[in-house]
Amino acid sequence: MRALVVLCLLAAVAHAQGGDKRPIVGFQVKGDSKVRDTTLGYLAHVHIGDPVGADDLPRLEEALISSELFETVAVALQDAPGGYTVVATVEDKLSWIIGPTIYFLPSNRAIGVGFAENDLGGRDQKLLLYGQLGTKTSIFFATFLDPSYHGSKLQYRADVYLERRQIDEYANATRTDFDVARTTEETFLDAGLLVGWQFQWWLVADARLRSAYVYFHDSIDPRTSMPATKPQQDGWDTTLQMRLTLDHRIHNFGVTSGPYAQLLIEPTVPGLDTYGYLQSQLRAYYSWVFFDEHQLELRTIGQFGYHLPVHEENALGGVSDLRGYAGDQFRGDQLGVFRAEYSVPMFRVWKLKFRALGFYDTGITAFEFPRADRDYLPNQLGRTWIRNDVGLGIRAYVKAVVLPLLGIDLGYGIEGHSPEVYFELGLTDF
Repeated sequence: MRALVVLCLLAAVAHAQGGDKRPIVGFQVKGDSKVRDTTLGYLAHVHIGDPVGADDLPRLEEALISSELFETVAVALQDAPGGYTVVATVEDKLSWIIGPTIYFLPSNRAIGVGFAENDLGGRDQKLLLYGQLGTKTSIFFATFLDPSYHGSKLQYRADVYLERRQIDEYANATRTDFDVARTTEETFLDAGLLVGWQFQWWLVADARLRSAYVYFHDSIDPRTSMPATKPQQDGWDTTLQMRLTLDHRIHNFGVTSGPYAQLLIEPTVPGLDTYGYLQSQLRAYYSWVFFDEHQLELRTIGQFGYHLPVHEENALGGVSDLRGYAGDQFRGDQLGVFRAEYSVPMFRVWKLKFRALGFYDTGITAFEFPRADRDYLPNQLGRTWIRNDVGLGIRAYVKAVVLPLLGIDLGYGIEGHSPEVYFELGLTDF
């Protein structure tokens, strides 16, 4: 009898520590926040009717912090008829920002201004307007994203992208050759509409129909200043982008952990397109956190293209894949990239949080299925480019702002013996 009483007491204690699971019947937001009650469940990755208990509170707080909308988060369960109300007391980050951008990159010097709203109307909707003038690339783009239409699993995005850039095609005669064999001005006028479905908070499938008019002019050989053959005919570039994205990462004020993978398949649309090509991409990232704030991230990217026009070629070189080399220095239709990056906390100044990082990048690209009309610069075909780099960098974050605001990298191209500095202030893209 005594043993039975003890077992009953232990069961009662375990039940209490397990959190007395009950269904969620509502959500409530408290504190200095514009997030709506109806948005809270989406951000916390739970829904009406899901069973929760006290032991779920750390998971809910982690999800809300990972949304990168809040400076502080505290979650509690409040008794309600039929279950619990999830009550979150939060303090918002500054969800919007208007500011200048400055870029000093090997392939471009640019200034711009942008407006970013990360929580429009308290519904986690995103709005971005940005314009940039550069020595080689000038752009304007506007995009609006609703990740949960009226609280459902349906999401949509509309965007406009206008670009004028100088396409440099490098001779690459030797490993240390940085001569440009031809330069062409390209204008790209694009608009698109995306519709997606969220199967789980970490798994989304979407399709985007986009169409752009592309034209080329002022092709020259800068070594002789003589006119060169235009690389591609002008025309319509219309494709259907289909993506499957797995994003199980957790973000915690500049430190990320967990997996990310995305598969993209992008064929052109017959009858609406001039170029007739196929593009595909597979990305896989994984991040680990050590000692609370140390982060190791590994990235792999593979791209397969078929009959790609010059403005869609899978190029290698620059801040996004191969630091230490000029932007898009090596061209092909097949591409592979691997990156390892380790970052550590440095210090805090006022509200700025600085992190240092070391990195290694390696990439390979080659032409396997070139277009029949790509008969210029014949030495670029039938060659495989493999390049590596190492380097150091600094990032600066403001806890009250959603986006990292400063990035500086020094990359050294091993084969090219080429140090390059990358400076981005405003909207960073490393």
